[in-house]
Amino acid sequence: MNECKLELADDWEESAPTGDAPSLIIEEAGELLDLKSNLEQKHNFGPVGLVNCPIAYDPVRRMAFRYICPSGFRKEDFSQLRAFSLDRGESFSLLELPLNQWILWLLEWVASADHKSGQLFGLHATDRSMNEQIVIDHQLFMYKPDESQLRLRPICRDAYKPLAFSRQRAELVFAGAEGIYLLGLEGNRKLTLPPDIVAGGQGASFHPSGDAQIVVGGDGLHLWNLNTNHCQQLTSKGRHPVWSMDGKGVWYRESSADLHYYDFASDEAHRVIGIPKQRHPDFWHSRPVCLSRDGRYLATSLTKKMLRGVSKKNTSAGARERVYLYNHQLIVLDLKEKAYWSRQGFADQLCWTD
Repeated sequence: MNECKLELADDWEESAPTGDAPSLIIEEAGELLDLKSNLEQKHNFGPVGLVNCPIAYDPVRRMAFRYICPSGFRKEDFSQLRAFSLDRGESFSLLELPLNQWILWLLEWVASADHKSGQLFGLHATDRSMNEQIVIDHQLFMYKPDESQLRLRPICRDAYKPLAFSRQRAELVFAGAEGIYLLGLEGNRKLTLPPDIVAGGQGASFHPSGDAQIVVGGDGLHLWNLNTNHCQQLTSKGRHPVWSMDGKGVWYRESSADLHYYDFASDEAHRVIGIPKQRHPDFWHSRPVCLSRDGRYLATSLTKKMLRGVSKKNTSAGARERVYLYNHQLIVLDLKEKAYWSRQGFADQLCWTD
């Protein structure tokens, strides 16, 4: 398919890639790719499997990390935490895990104070049998690349999915059975959003300075003040919020086909870029944006959803199922120059390298 025509906000334009833009590591179609700044492929590290795991990155050693597992029934069974060297174009196993264990939803590289070493921090899952049922236990973990095993930490039992992690505050936001929780690194629940607040738990973002504020997405954007435990609704729609590096606004999605920005000073939101005439909005492919370390560049994928036709057979509900096609586009925005460039393809995970 051809790239989609995009609608831009005023003063934005399509351009050639900026020469000093950093490169990207992305997961596309189940494979880990190293892309140049112009989005051309530099190296393919191969398949990583079906488990939803972010890409962690050590900028000092230019090393990426991800959990990988087989992606087909005929593949050899394995479960491992793996490292990927961008300079050598090679990968190697860091740690072999039992087949009933995996790492998902959260993986971060936490550098040491002197930046000479560091460790991985993430969420570890284990499935076990109990009363003829399969139970999945979640734990936080820390891991140094030269260690022989993970250092596991328990979390409160009803917290099931991480939404955001703050290195400055050493805290996490989790979706839980009773709503949205603030957790410490020991897995203890520190705060819970008041029960009268309707926040969907579709992503969250800590204030970049470490201030006691979190934006939570789902049923609109909500600003959570951790000092008062008060929550204020910012927008009626919005998911997957990411705070801008200067703390002046929030990038977020209303669907997979658009990118919006909320400005705190004006208390206004607007669409920056999007695919026009989306009569059938898609939400499954929407992801949080990825900002470069200096805050200048933003990367994400946009998805156009198109009706292909209607199935000949009725569903169990008596209706015919609609069949859709999806056209994906990876975009990079230069926030300083208000320009963008793109390529076809969907990035399930994204990570800037420089």
